[in-house]
Amino acid sequence: MSSFKYSDVYRIVYPRRHEGIYKNRGDNPWVSIRIRQGVGRDPSKWFSNQLRVIAEVSRVYGDGRAMLGTRGGDIEIFKVDFRLFDEVVAKLKEVGLDPRDSCGNSVRNPIPCASQFCPYAHVNAEALSTFIGDYFRYRSEYEQPSLPHRIKISISACERACAVPVAQDIGIVAKPNGKFDIYLGGGVGEHAFSAKLAFVDVDAEDLLPICVGVAEVFRRSGERRGGFKWVVKLRGLDKVKEEVMAIAREVKPKLPKPPDLAPRFVKSRIVKVPYPTGWVTADELVKLADVAERYGFGYVLLFNNQSVYIPVHEGVSRIEELSNYEVRDPGSMYPEGPITVACLGNELCPPGLIDTTGLGRKIHVHLSNFNEPIRVGISGCTHDCGMSWVSDIGLEPFGSKIGY
Repeated sequence: MSSFKYSDVYRIVYPRRHEGIYKNRGDNPWVSIRIRQGVGRDPSKWFSNQLRVIAEVSRVYGDGRAMLGTRGGDIEIFKVDFRLFDEVVAKLKEVGLDPRDSCGNSVRNPIPCASQFCPYAHVNAEALSTFIGDYFRYRSEYEQPSLPHRIKISISACERACAVPVAQDIGIVAKPNGKFDIYLGGGVGEHAFSAKLAFVDVDAEDLLPICVGVAEVFRRSGERRGGFKWVVKLRGLDKVKEEVMAIAREVKPKLPKPPDLAPRFVKSRIVKVPYPTGWVTADELVKLADVAERYGFGYVLLFNNQSVYIPVHEGVSRIEELSNYEVRDPGSMYPEGPITVACLGNELCPPGLIDTTGLGRKIHVHLSNFNEPIRVGISGCTHDCGMSWVSDIGLEPFGSKIGY
């Protein structure tokens, strides 16, 4: 491995980041692959055959582990030889998985709350997320190098806002009257901004035009410093709203209409399996797949707290393979805790300064003694991939001596 220099592999990998590839730390050929659902598929729903393929790929090509994303809707595998990236992607695509636009400068995976399993939902957030996400997939004008930075979108099915709209470039929140509020300009990182309420009582058919308007305003701005939040900061919300709506009105007649967004409630019970700091082994993925098939509907749900939710049939009160976890009725998924969420840290991420996994697991040992809905977010650097900014307690490195 010493024959591989970080800088040489990085130069090869960087132009393809929007395809879901990211260089791991050190002088080696390793990359990570960030996996999301393919076109036309619910981003939060992961089927048992997909979990088994991810497990197999992580064993054969990686280090036998995967990490659940901190935003939700992504699973990442590590220590894959960059020369085998296309081979791995081909295997993932066989089961409807596709890393495209999960990384780099692209319109990222729009993250929905699990509305189909929540009695509070006003809308089918999964259907809306799939609709918006599919429009931007594989569109070169919304990928690097055309897009100067990433764009993140989330969709909450009710005012509880479990999908954290204030931390997104675009945060969509459904209302009881069948309309939506839209927040713009949020983002975590060294300069964290809370999104501002920009549009109120928006019709469903105007949501995609506004998202396209945001992407176009951002693309034309060329703002590479820190993303769309800086466009809002520098130009002001009112000016950005005018620019977005001008484009939205222009493109609306050319865009597809949204699907039926009436809430669709799946009668079930839920078992939550937390993975503090996100790491899950290949064997555990297979076990989750087995449980989903034996007790439930053949799939699991991912959200933004590095936990796996398994919908099971109504009559199930106990799962032998997961006897340590409660089988409960569906309900709001956030805040729910305690939970400790962390990014990769210095084990594999080049900017990482601290051991987020070790720190997070030590903290979670103590949190597990409480039943309070508290969330601790740990980031390995000021990029804040551990979502420290939107946690009850957020930790990230500060200063040259790695204080917190």
